[in-house]
Amino acid sequence: MAFAFGCVCSIFQFMGEQNNVNIPSKNEIKSIVNAVLQSKDFKDSPIYSNLLSYLTQSTLSKRIPKEITIAIDIFGKDSGFNSNKDSTVRHHILILRNKLDNYYRNEGKEDKFRLVIPKGHYEIQIIPSKIEHPKILDRIISSLKRWEVVVIVILLFINLFVIFRQTSVNSLSSAPQTPYFVDSQDKIWGSFFKNGYPVSVILGDDFWLDEYSPEFKRYRQVRDWKISSENDLSNFLIKHPKANLVKSEITGIPFGAADNLVDILHIVYHFQNDVSLSMSSLLSLDKIRDHNIIYIGEFRNLQILNKIFYKTPIRYQYFPDERLFIVDEKSNVIDTFLRVEAPYEQQNKYNVDYSLLIKMPGFSKENFMFIVGFGYGGRLERTKMLANSALRMKFIEDINKINKSVPEYFIALFEVKSIERTGFTNELKYFKEIPGNFFSESSPDSSKKD
Repeated sequence: MAFAFGCVCSIFQFMGEQNNVNIPSKNEIKSIVNAVLQSKDFKDSPIYSNLLSYLTQSTLSKRIPKEITIAIDIFGKDSGFNSNKDSTVRHHILILRNKLDNYYRNEGKEDKFRLVIPKGHYEIQIIPSKIEHPKILDRIISSLKRWEVVVIVILLFINLFVIFRQTSVNSLSSAPQTPYFVDSQDKIWGSFFKNGYPVSVILGDDFWLDEYSPEFKRYRQVRDWKISSENDLSNFLIKHPKANLVKSEITGIPFGAADNLVDILHIVYHFQNDVSLSMSSLLSLDKIRDHNIIYIGEFRNLQILNKIFYKTPIRYQYFPDERLFIVDEKSNVIDTFLRVEAPYEQQNKYNVDYSLLIKMPGFSKENFMFIVGFGYGGRLERTKMLANSALRMKFIEDINKINKSVPEYFIALFEVKSIERTGFTNELKYFKEIPGNFFSESSPDSSKKD
């Protein structure tokens, strides 16, 4: 397979040399950008024109800006800008990408080159808009007259034929695996879908507030990290009766939820087409029955799912600090984990987060999975692990060292050390098997918080 891939690379490299595709110079890039800026999509949008010009100049100067740099230089934010709480830059970059796409669908559809902003980056890339296929075909035919290329092509097809024969006689479980390959025998995912139930993916949504501003004479939506429920709001208003706060009709999706869904949904749809997406604030226990449930979110946003979560030996607190507790059958604390969170204003924040992966049986042959933690760092690492076969294998190896085999149901607690949004350590700190009759003795309605 590696040899075949090498042959393919050689052919395309040779084709590229034959095509003589020129990389535009700096002056040509400036002309390309100016053409975009003069278009209908950008002429009347000074914010996006400035943003595109800024990113282009930064790229040409070989200094790719960070999110905070863009926030300060373009949007007038101060040095205390916190990308975790303020999505201004990401929001405008998303719209800028959409504007560029719209331009190349319309006014710029005949342009020789396209401007592209890769996802997760703040730089401009220049790529050819289209390739004249007939000319390429002519070049391929003429290049095949060279005996070296003929030999490469023959060897390539021999390798591909061997690969095809091997894959046709092997079972699916032994087929060449991509990093995101999942089969029905997967020790983490396989048993989760065997009951055939539809899957409900539940996102823990944040509690938002509407606050009346006497200065602006209108309501504005705000987020108070110490108010996560109607009960929290009631207690706050008792202490601060003059506060102009009411519960908002709109909730907020936590940061990183889109990445979590990208990781999880491709696996879910691999096994089940009947998939729904719900918010935890709108969930009821009736909607949980006869469904396989996957919850992704923070502890504070579990809502009604707390009735199920508190059947486990895990407890949590947010104040005066954020801690996880492991308790025994009598609710005695046997271990404690303290989350370390960098100050709000600190740059390049170093955090120690704790995230849980819990897989448990439901009320009647359903399967429940919790991907839960305090912050987004641990949550991102968990869904990444679940989606990637190599990372799952490492997790399975860790389980085997502790438990000798992978049980069908379990609790796994991870310590995740990270800087900003990048986790650089994932350590399994606690693992416990969950019995298959987990809910047989009592209903989740009878469980109570400590």
